[in-house]
Amino acid sequence: MVFESIDVLDKPVPVQSVNTQWLYETGVSLDILRLDELDPEISGNKWFKLKHNIIEAQRGGRSTILSFGGAWSNHIHALAATGHRFGMPTIGIIRGEPGESLSATLTDAVNWGMQLHYLSRSDYRRKNEVVFLHHLLHQLGLPAQEVHVVPEGGSNSLGVQGCCEILAAGGASLGSYDEIWLACGTGATLSGVALAASKDMPETRVTGVAVLKGGDFLRNDIDKHTIQSLDNWRLLTDYHHGGYARITKELLAFIKSFESETAIPLDPVYTGKVMFAIWYSLTENLKQGLPCRGKRLLMIHTGGLQGRRGIKI
Repeated sequence: MVFESIDVLDKPVPVQSVNTQWLYETGVSLDILRLDELDPEISGNKWFKLKHNIIEAQRGGRSTILSFGGAWSNHIHALAATGHRFGMPTIGIIRGEPGESLSATLTDAVNWGMQLHYLSRSDYRRKNEVVFLHHLLHQLGLPAQEVHVVPEGGSNSLGVQGCCEILAAGGASLGSYDEIWLACGTGATLSGVALAASKDMPETRVTGVAVLKGGDFLRNDIDKHTIQSLDNWRLLTDYHHGGYARITKELLAFIKSFESETAIPLDPVYTGKVMFAIWYSLTENLKQGLPCRGKRLLMIHTGGLQGRRGIKI
């Protein structure tokens, strides 16, 4: 099977205009690139992170893809679905001890043929150490030359390469924008989008909303991913609502209100925090008399809706 000829993107991703009361009041137009509608199983930005990893694995003659994540990981879910779709064995290294039952995410992964292996949280923190990784592969009985290892979240140079294709996925319906907003967990998606925007939308600023507490370290990771000193992006680190996968009543209330007005689903781990940040920043600008009327914004909906099954909204 030649993976270069296979893509889940068989038509442009929808670009949807959004109308809410707060957008009307601030005079800002907002479009959403609906990557959540890319594919029913391999949705959001995950396909873009996995695509070139799969191609590289095939080129290198590696028969299995191994990666890391938690019990509700969108990355693990998408990797398992991709492996099942294209006939490549996958292994998920899962953070923490196995529970009495599998999460809905891991249930899907197992049904798609993924082999699960659990690591204690202390061992999991060593996942990027070369010696530990060789020990892990040996423990699993896997020859290193047969396994393509993808970092947690799909965040490597191949993942960034794929994320450079995200804006183009919107096709001709993607217009010009003053700002592009997206969730930032590892920095790979922001890096790819910023690289693409620097070439195709040089006047556009890309804003990443860190979804984990203490996300300032991501700036260095983004600089490494882009390999150049881009000045078209910024990272906001005050909208994490307590940390990764943490939520607040204020966030949940906002998500419910937004979904009621637009019928566009958000998840509280990633896209909900981005949209909250857009709303908060625009309304604060309005209160302070700062100009924002007439701005055109694009929010990239990076998917993650399967993870809603683990959170009561």
